[in-house]
Amino acid sequence: MKGTYLGVAEAQGMRLDITPSGGGLRGRFTDSNGTVAEFDAPSTGTAAETVIEFPQRKVKIRIFPEAVGLRMIAIPLDASGQPVIDETNALVFLPPDVEVPQVPAGYQPPTYRKRVVDPDTFLISYPFWPPEGVAFGYESLEPRFRPLFGLFPMVMTDVLWKLCASSYKPAVLGEALRGQNVTCDQVLRKIDEVQRGGRFAAYKARVAEESEVLMVSVQCARGYIVKPEVCQPASKRVSEAAISMNTVASVLSGL
Repeated sequence: MKGTYLGVAEAQGMRLDITPSGGGLRGRFTDSNGTVAEFDAPSTGTAAETVIEFPQRKVKIRIFPEAVGLRMIAIPLDASGQPVIDETNALVFLPPDVEVPQVPAGYQPPTYRKRVVDPDTFLISYPFWPPEGVAFGYESLEPRFRPLFGLFPMVMTDVLWKLCASSYKPAVLGEALRGQNVTCDQVLRKIDEVQRGGRFAAYKARVAEESEVLMVSVQCARGYIVKPEVCQPASKRVSEAAISMNTVASVLSGL
């Protein structure tokens, strides 16, 4: 993980400069205001963790390697040293030479507070969120919409990939896995294999294709679209998906 990494999305304007040190990481974190904090972060499994000090407050950080960059969980601490969970941020950093895709219309940044997240907003935005953002977002969907996601196995594979990779395990993870005939380890291993095998772009294209179908179904279910010529075919596709018996396990076997 040696090198310079620049923040993207919610971390825009931030920077990490790090080098391996004694099994952990030594580095410098620059926030979006230009304030710099030095740190030594001992390893804890596949991550490195420490507390960094800013003039205003201390922040607990945990840094994970990603496929092409780093993810940093930042949790501010109050005056007594207790974590302020509602102010948690999951920040993504990439090497300077990695191009970042443009976010689509309707994108919203992830929230780490418990609030209702619209299913269409989630569907548009989750591919650009870090795993923790997806975990909070999926947990915050209205319960009636989560089973609908489960009927679309390509999308559900993609959602589970991030749910399973999240350091925050939502209570609804078991619900998301139920009936999909897979474990988190199987999902993470297969997507890692797809990435290493150069098949990730093709995989994401299939996810995007199914997401378009799911989006119409979601918007009809919410009453955003009421045209029978649109919603009746969407309802039929949902019914077909419900009886197809296709699962995330079926998707993984074909990747």
